[in-house]
Amino acid sequence: MAIVLTNGDSYIAHSSTGAVIKVQDREKAQDFRTAERAGRQKRKTPVKCAGFYWMDTDMDIEEMDPDAQKGAPAKRKKFSAKDRLAVYRKTEGHCYLCGEFVDFDSFEVEHHMPISKGGTNGLDNLYCACHCCNSIKQDIYPEEFMGKISQIFLYQMQKGYGGSLGWKVAHRLLAAMLDRKREE
Repeated sequence: MAIVLTNGDSYIAHSSTGAVIKVQDREKAQDFRTAERAGRQKRKTPVKCAGFYWMDTDMDIEEMDPDAQKGAPAKRKKFSAKDRLAVYRKTEGHCYLCGEFVDFDSFEVEHHMPISKGGTNGLDNLYCACHCCNSIKQDIYPEEFMGKISQIFLYQMQKGYGGSLGWKVAHRLLAAMLDRKREE
């Protein structure tokens, strides 16, 4: 899989000094191993990457999402009952963010990679979510969501249990785990 960042005319690349540049030649474009890594590049350099979206260059044009073929980010859409059922079954009726069971009539279709950040309406990007998690996540990247939830959890636990020895030990362990995860 070869993932590049493009706006339809040019591509994101790195100069010999490591600076982010725009190039016209696909062969000179930066190859990202995953869409997540391409998303990280967009977050690190939002001004230079404004209007760019990730594209898998190994896909045939017929395989690509119709919105990606146009060279524009996907638009939100109302999903058919068949699509909703496929998304629901994918997580066996559980919110993919918190793990809680969600009734079929009340689940929301969640875009793992937000539409506003270059995500698609393809089944591989859609998940079952409860209203609460979907409302909190909104249009941020999954890593940012997990970071924010972790920050809220640690802060609230510190407020409630900050003086206890058990919390002090747990806090150090959790903080170290989260730091390692962020560095990956």
